[in-house]
Amino acid sequence: MKKILFLIHTLGGGGAEKVLVNLVNNLDINKYDITVMTIIDVGELKYKLNENIKYKTTIKLRKNQKGEIKEHNKSGSLLNKGGKLKILAAKIYAKMWKYIPAKTFYKFFIKEKYDVEISFLEGICAKVISSSNNLKSKKYAWIHVDLMKQKKSDGVFRNNRIEKNVYSKFDNIVCVSNVVREQFIKKFDFEPSKVLVKYNVIDKDEIIIKSNEKCDYRRDNSFLMCSVGRLNAQKAYDRLLRIHKRLIDEKYDIKLFIIGEGTDREKLDKYIEENKLNNTVQLLGFKSNPYKYIKDADLFVCSSVAEGFSTVVSEAIILGLPIVTTECSGMKEMLGENNEYGIVTENNEEALYNGIKQVLDNKMLFEQYKQKINERKNMFELTQVIKEIERVIGD
Repeated sequence: MKKILFLIHTLGGGGAEKVLVNLVNNLDINKYDITVMTIIDVGELKYKLNENIKYKTTIKLRKNQKGEIKEHNKSGSLLNKGGKLKILAAKIYAKMWKYIPAKTFYKFFIKEKYDVEISFLEGICAKVISSSNNLKSKKYAWIHVDLMKQKKSDGVFRNNRIEKNVYSKFDNIVCVSNVVREQFIKKFDFEPSKVLVKYNVIDKDEIIIKSNEKCDYRRDNSFLMCSVGRLNAQKAYDRLLRIHKRLIDEKYDIKLFIIGEGTDREKLDKYIEENKLNNTVQLLGFKSNPYKYIKDADLFVCSSVAEGFSTVVSEAIILGLPIVTTECSGMKEMLGENNEYGIVTENNEEALYNGIKQVLDNKMLFEQYKQKINERKNMFELTQVIKEIERVIGD
């Protein structure tokens, strides 16, 4: 039986974290002995791992005096409420990883020998696994974002040369979309034959079952838009709120809810309050089951500056929602080069506004996308994706 280690930063409610849990829970238990390790022990998704999956962590955070699970321990976002001290601590933590000898970290925390070692996130995880002292193991790095647009790992590496050297130590780089692959090769002038594309593992059946649970969100007859993601700069919810305000001022009968937590919460709350949008916008916070809320909406909107292969857009497709999204990696792979299955706009505020307005103004177009989106559900055949990944990591 092949021993496999997956390393990820946390097991919070993010897209990559969900994908990892779906992946390990569906790998063949007769072929693989699987361990999932987190850098920091937060995120409720660790409780979603199957019983046969071993769970380990390197850094445990203290519980509060009542022994309760704090909100960030559920969502995995250490900076849910921002705050100067937390932000300073996060900067120090990132700075530490820029200079920490990753070999020492690996030696101290990863003491077992594995046949396969997988970094399931860019940056810190890649740095640790590339420092493995196990010369016999196969090593793979998953890339979930467009590293040219989203400078996610810049804080972990002192320069591009060092980062490229880290990734050169892996047997293969696995990217979640074709655009992510192209941008990775371009950024590092990397050998193309070593860079693969494997789409995310999405469990359609689980999403549909959970979407049928009773929802506590009470909707009215207004056109209901929704979005799901961390409240941070990457997701650009500030521009989505400005678009919503503009449409409200134009007398559109619409409402919007956003599921997620993050550092921008205070700023977004302030904008909603100052612009008197409390009756038309709700920030619902982190939800363990976002699907029952998504299913209840009319339109899914992604306002992100950058994505890799958006898990939440994949989930919206499975739930049959028409979609308007900014152009990020993977969107045209899901929705078509010519907007056949949804609207992919240029990545700016005006274009996104026009894309949403197009759907609101044209009921026939909206109904057309409502029908067409169902044709894309076949992209997410769990068994096929699992087979392809098993071929990569070997029997």
